[in-house]
Amino acid sequence: MRTIGRIAIPALFAVFAFSAAGASPDTPSPAHEQTVAFARLYGVVRYFYPGDAAQQIDWNRFAVAGVGDVQQARSRTELQKALTSLFDPLGTGIDIAADGTAFPPLPPSAPGGRLVAWHYLGFPHGNGTYQGQRTDRAGAPRFSGVTSQLDARAFRGKTIRLRGGIKALDASTTKGLGLWLRIDGPGKPALFFENTNTRQQHDMGWHSYEISTPVDAGASSLAFGFTMTLPQAADPAAAFRQPVLEERDEHGAWKPVVLPDLKLAEQPSRAWFRGGNTSDDKTTYTWQRDDGGYLAIEHHGNAGDNALFDAPPVPGKVAEFELGDGLKARVALTLTDAQAQPSPQRAVSLAALKTRLGAMPDPKTAVSSTAAREADVVVAWNVFRHFFPYWDVIHVDWERELPQALADADKATSRTAQKKVLQRLQVPLEDAHGTVFDTSIKNKSAALPIVLAPVEHRWVVVASTVPDRACIGDVVTSMDGTPMPQAANDLEALASGQSSSRSWKALQTINSGPSGESRSFGLQRADGSIRTETFAYTEATPPPQKRPAPVAELQPGVWYVDVARTDMAMFSANIANLANAHAVIYDVRGYPKDFNVSSTIPAHLLDHAEDAKWMHVPRYVGPFGKLAGYNDLGWDIQPAPPRFSSRAIFLADGGTISQAESIMGYVQDDKLGMIVGSTTRGVNGNVTAFTVPSGFGVYFTGLKVTHHDGTSRYHALGTPADVVVQPTIAGIRAGRDEVLEAALKLTR
Repeated sequence: MRTIGRIAIPALFAVFAFSAAGASPDTPSPAHEQTVAFARLYGVVRYFYPGDAAQQIDWNRFAVAGVGDVQQARSRTELQKALTSLFDPLGTGIDIAADGTAFPPLPPSAPGGRLVAWHYLGFPHGNGTYQGQRTDRAGAPRFSGVTSQLDARAFRGKTIRLRGGIKALDASTTKGLGLWLRIDGPGKPALFFENTNTRQQHDMGWHSYEISTPVDAGASSLAFGFTMTLPQAADPAAAFRQPVLEERDEHGAWKPVVLPDLKLAEQPSRAWFRGGNTSDDKTTYTWQRDDGGYLAIEHHGNAGDNALFDAPPVPGKVAEFELGDGLKARVALTLTDAQAQPSPQRAVSLAALKTRLGAMPDPKTAVSSTAAREADVVVAWNVFRHFFPYWDVIHVDWERELPQALADADKATSRTAQKKVLQRLQVPLEDAHGTVFDTSIKNKSAALPIVLAPVEHRWVVVASTVPDRACIGDVVTSMDGTPMPQAANDLEALASGQSSSRSWKALQTINSGPSGESRSFGLQRADGSIRTETFAYTEATPPPQKRPAPVAELQPGVWYVDVARTDMAMFSANIANLANAHAVIYDVRGYPKDFNVSSTIPAHLLDHAEDAKWMHVPRYVGPFGKLAGYNDLGWDIQPAPPRFSSRAIFLADGGTISQAESIMGYVQDDKLGMIVGSTTRGVNGNVTAFTVPSGFGVYFTGLKVTHHDGTSRYHALGTPADVVVQPTIAGIRAGRDEVLEAALKLTR
């Protein structure tokens, strides 16, 4: 990722205001007001106070301890003491005062000294896309490299082997070079990960490395590539040869898998992702013809001086804000090197705090504790408050959501109920990526033998492998004993996203679930009869809906491409047919199988190179969404021969989400074809995640996606259809695909 230039930050105090309760020191304080005050302080300190001691704390346990402590306070004075006792061990510069009183004077800062402050690219999740870093403090190792990915479903149950050649091109890189392979499933962590950097031969010759592993039955994505860990040296460089991926057949022989050409990594192609956790504009990629051809990767400059982005810390910068309940806080956002170091005067209290947190019961097993449940809300509310990238377009009073969510948590006496509390908290964000999952459930995700979809405001069976029990076109009349539409309304009330997409989002939690669990459905047949059937989550993949072959000629000169089932090998094998067709119908009503197909379709339709920046990674330099601009990115697509002159028609609906919406963004903004169907889901951009104290994981969108002009809103709007066509229950029962039929009429 590249920087977009320095953005100056005024050397002024940052002042943020909230409504204060205005209680007197002797007025009893409701528990939620106390917890709200703690929550407002907790997020600023956890994510933006740069002291060294604060990095040694288990912050999820701290949240539980803090909620428990402030709930015991019976007045403003007691609350102030409780907050001071909790936060003072972390270092200087965290001050709590009563409204109407002055904060103590700020300690003087020596001019020209080293400064410590937090910088974030999005909300960090440890996967390289989003990063957090304290200036003047060593963070995670910096690295550059290349990455590609494939759909892993075709390899489930098989053993695969990745091989590749690596060479150090500079003496500084005889350590830290690695071939790597990662297999992802429906949750976190990864199902498999290995990097050969620990096995590197420490010389400057070519060496081959190999990784082999069986592929889990729940695997969904396979990513691989090369990393160069950046040493404390100028201009480190390394070489990477074309990798080879193979799968073992039933006879034990290795069969090669087609991979994107590594040479493309030199160009602005998305077959290979370029970058790492350092600025992309400081790394160059060049294809060399020597030694059979290899990709040379060179980082320019000293990695030790490589900040996430250019925004020098400002001396004396603080955040000053109201806590409520008659209190206010001031938190240092920038400290000198000496101020950031643990204080000897606070050593005893810091050690006692760490001992206390270590002795606490594991919060993951403490959902019966009100403090643990409220702590979940404190953590989640703060992550969204400070790192959700769409506050400029989502107009919701987030302050009012906090006490309501705390009240909901008080009543949530089971893990199922607590999960719903966190889901409801996400709803106002209209983020269709927003998902809550329970890490205590170890069952892998599986599918039902049926697929449900929203049709004519009802839930309808659109695919089935058990037609004797559930026919295509059956309408759901009840679920788990709750009649419709109440069952649907209950689930849609927990679904974040634009209103038109909530039924699609709700059905994600029905169509897949923990392996072995089951659901019962009342199903109404075409003749009006109703029967109740129970289905278990036992299928590795959902049953397919009836559609043409992934790439097929539907009528003379009219071709069809389903991006959810087409890989690059299929697409390339039919490229002449697609180029010479009268019309091509691209079905984008599902998640793309192969990223390379997603970026290749626009490349064959564009008549010009494009460099639109429509993905924007926030550069956070302070709480409450304080930004130093964005890292602005796009796919940077070059036209690819042959240019398709065929008429392009795209099928879309509420199942068109995320990467599929990237395709639709090109179609809409570059006018690449006609869109038939209905509005897409309205969410795009890489997700990020965090875990709350009781062990629930939470996904949300970590970057801002706009239209290709770089500013117009896309979030929670999506891409509308040019020709609106909605399936009908009668059409589904008749085996028709009414959206595809409408597209075929348009080809005439």
